[in-house]
Amino acid sequence: MPHPALPETRTPSRRSDLATMLAAVRDMHCISVVGVSNLGKSSLLRALAETISQRDRDDDGTACYLPVYIDFNRMLDMTEQAFYELILRCALDALDAATTDEVAARVRAAYNVLIKPNSSFEVPLSFAQAMATIGDLLPQKVVFLFDELDGPLTGIDGRVFLNLRALKDKHWQGLTYVTATNRRLEQINRDSNVAEFAELFARYLLYVSPLDEEETARFAAEFAAKEDVTFSEQDVAFLRLWTGGHPGLLETVCHLLGALTGRPLRDPTQDWIIHRRAAELIPLEPSIQIECRRIWDDLTPQEQDALLSLYRSPAEKDPPGMDAVIAQYLVIGQGPERRIFAHAFADFVQRQHITRRSGPHVGLHVDADSGEVWVNGVQAPTLTNLEYRLLLLLYGRLGKIVTKYDVVEAVWGEDYIDDVDDARIEKLISRLRQKIEPDVANPRYLITVRGRGYKLVNA
Repeated sequence: MPHPALPETRTPSRRSDLATMLAAVRDMHCISVVGVSNLGKSSLLRALAETISQRDRDDDGTACYLPVYIDFNRMLDMTEQAFYELILRCALDALDAATTDEVAARVRAAYNVLIKPNSSFEVPLSFAQAMATIGDLLPQKVVFLFDELDGPLTGIDGRVFLNLRALKDKHWQGLTYVTATNRRLEQINRDSNVAEFAELFARYLLYVSPLDEEETARFAAEFAAKEDVTFSEQDVAFLRLWTGGHPGLLETVCHLLGALTGRPLRDPTQDWIIHRRAAELIPLEPSIQIECRRIWDDLTPQEQDALLSLYRSPAEKDPPGMDAVIAQYLVIGQGPERRIFAHAFADFVQRQHITRRSGPHVGLHVDADSGEVWVNGVQAPTLTNLEYRLLLLLYGRLGKIVTKYDVVEAVWGEDYIDDVDDARIEKLISRLRQKIEPDVANPRYLITVRGRGYKLVNA
């Protein structure tokens, strides 16, 4: 019976994640690394590869393990042959660096057959011969690090993964696999052959944790030094609150906050003003919305519903996907203190809740990935850059009043505060209404609040 994920994999620290992986690899266990988009899975696999190549050496200094890192974004085509070709190409690079001439020669001979086969039968056969050579003859134990495996799992025949399972069973102590995916292997493809491959990873399922406080502070310090900006302790706390330690969000919010801070000497009052302005800009930043959309799209419908449930009336028990989002560090805290791990993503999820509450294909929806705007299920005409920036501003503060000052600053930029008059703002508002309002004379979505500004509603 498969073992459950080990308790030590739950410690929220990259150093702890790496230590857990090292312990498993030394015993040649397979490891499944799971985490949402841009959480740092690739960096973790590269760190593992570097660490195992430097540690655990024989008396003569020969490495005990040979890591083979494979980024499947480099596949030339989504086919069985392209999958095998990339694995052997990366294996040859690692073998050449390790100066294992005899093994490398045999693997290269099999590789040459694989790329120019006389029949389709020679493709899996030559791959199996190359892997058998590696498993039987190489003095080092080989660790294949399969990064970005999501695409191949869905795009090529499941029998390919059954073959990988058979190779591991035959060369248990000679080779092993570490995979990095956005979802659990069995969730990506429920094919029975893939399920048998996934069984290899039942004991070591590691959900990648966000950066902890120390790691977030180090990230911020390195960014500040590179970009020649200043981050105070209060800035680092702000970054942690809004990004939750998610590296993709963290880098983008660092850019936004760094543009506001520069290199000033400032007091806590100024910190508060800067952070309030940054908090207003984060929902308007397209790159942040795209990052949040990627996280959202990595989740199953059950997991998405679990996050949405945080914005509904408290239920007697958790929805089915809650345990999964907690395991992925997307929800933190206990009981009434439970919340989404990052303010930026929480803001995105809340807007998803508002949109869904209006019913399917009802109301106004902005797709930050494509820049498309939908009104009651019908795509609106293409917006100009200024129109889209205005809509993002209003959509980011759905249901809240936006002043004309806010409009100028977000749409044209702070340098234009004295150049853009009320008439120019109203013309832009009018042009946007022409594209999103069913009845321009009686606006339903973009409302003018006399004497105060504008408000976007979605009812």
